[in-house]
Amino acid sequence: MVKARLVFACVCLFFSLPLQAFEWGTATHNGREYVTLQSFCTFYGFSYQMPAGNDFFRSRNAAHSIVLKLGTSDLYIDGVHYVMSFPVEGDRDWLISRMDVIKLFDPVLRPTEISDRHSIRGVVIDAGHGGSDNGAASRLGYEKTYTLDTAFRLQELLRRAGLKVVLTRSTDVFVDLYERAHIASLYPDYCFVSIHYNSATPEARGLETYCLSPRGAASTSSSYLTRSDIQKLPGNDYDASNIVLASMVHSEIVRLNPGDQTADRGVKRARFVVIKQNVLPAILVEGGFVSNRMEAARVNRPDYRQSLAQAIARGVIHFANVMGNKRLSLPDSNSDEGMPPAPPPRAIAVTPPPAPSGLARDSGPIKKSGGSHTSVANPASAPSTAVTTPSTGSTHKSKKSKKTASTSKTSTPKTSTSAVATAPKSPSSSDSGATPTKTTGAVSDSSKAPSAPLNLSEPSPPTPTPGADKAPPEPDEPPTVNIYSTKPDSSSDDKKPSPSDSAPLSPVPAPSSSSTTNAAPSSQP
Repeated sequence: MVKARLVFACVCLFFSLPLQAFEWGTATHNGREYVTLQSFCTFYGFSYQMPAGNDFFRSRNAAHSIVLKLGTSDLYIDGVHYVMSFPVEGDRDWLISRMDVIKLFDPVLRPTEISDRHSIRGVVIDAGHGGSDNGAASRLGYEKTYTLDTAFRLQELLRRAGLKVVLTRSTDVFVDLYERAHIASLYPDYCFVSIHYNSATPEARGLETYCLSPRGAASTSSSYLTRSDIQKLPGNDYDASNIVLASMVHSEIVRLNPGDQTADRGVKRARFVVIKQNVLPAILVEGGFVSNRMEAARVNRPDYRQSLAQAIARGVIHFANVMGNKRLSLPDSNSDEGMPPAPPPRAIAVTPPPAPSGLARDSGPIKKSGGSHTSVANPASAPSTAVTTPSTGSTHKSKKSKKTASTSKTSTPKTSTSAVATAPKSPSSSDSGATPTKTTGAVSDSSKAPSAPLNLSEPSPPTPTPGADKAPPEPDEPPTVNIYSTKPDSSSDDKKPSPSDSAPLSPVPAPSSSSTTNAAPSSQP
């Protein structure tokens, strides 16, 4: 009898261990919710030593390394650059925004814990621009041509890896931005990858990957939090999957520039139409600056576009494997002519670039209050809702927008905020006036970290920035800054690029296969 009771007690103890609540140190600053760096490190198994007179915090656990910089939004995970929604704040113990813990750190560090994780059957590939919309232009060619060529190359790689593929356009036609999102909605259990090439000043260079901004956070390029940033968008149902897809693809494409940290412009946030109106996990990849003379020449090379397509394919395949426990692999690139081998693995960065590109906001002094504890449970996620995206009537802002149907307008669906249960406070915490709770015994080995999923619940929508209504509207797609003229002008040397001016560019033909679908309008809108 004694032995049976002992066995029963051991079984009860075994099943009760995962239910023990993890106590997060919390604080409120400028109306936003934060967690302490010490409790963050304890939960995720990172070694912790209180920052002392150092602008950087570097740490490792058994699987990852992180680098943070006080007062900026720049983050490095395993040497890859991310731009957080809010900067790191604090004095003695630093503070990380609750938004970033839920919407960035937890999905990237623990993708298998995503609550809506499901198998990915295929990929919708979106070749940016097309037809009357040339996109960015260099002396060598148009963005619309490069994106379509890269899309065909990516299509072939993913098809051979075992994923089905859909193209939003397979010829040089204009496809409305909302129509692209609508095409994606016809293929559930797919993911969406939009391919672009960047344009800015002649000095700008590098690679960046965008996914949708979380509700209640401004886009990376904005210094304002507007009322539209607080509205829930269709793509916000996939916040966790979006950042994981962006992370895995960006981690691969930055390997095209081994050892060149300045070429890693980061995983960023935006509200471009093709990602905000998408009902699939969606990202937008910028494969280089055609406004930069050196990168324009690089983008114009077929072997570079092939390498970029391979890098994107590796990231997408990794995403599909994690989301659906698959074992897909990219075919051996050495076995096929014209497919160069993958670049060597990129070394983990030791020191971040000297000029961070994150958003620096002057938040004033820290005001610590409400040291509430939260228990451990699944991360809160917004319920999935059926969204109908219009096939016409875009607010597309290209210079050829006159050809877009202007009689119908599209409005963002209004979604009611669902009530999310907040974890109860610890009996030891007071209702107000408490300082953030510091957890003790920081864990240096991830095997000792709590294994239960994180629950900090959805952050409450913040108040818009004063004067935000005067802020310029966010573009529907990445802005195009053409430093080369795109209009024929006999009096100017910077004439419109043409096939005779450009290096030969022959897009890879779309393969005919039962597993491949080309969904594109038969004619221009």
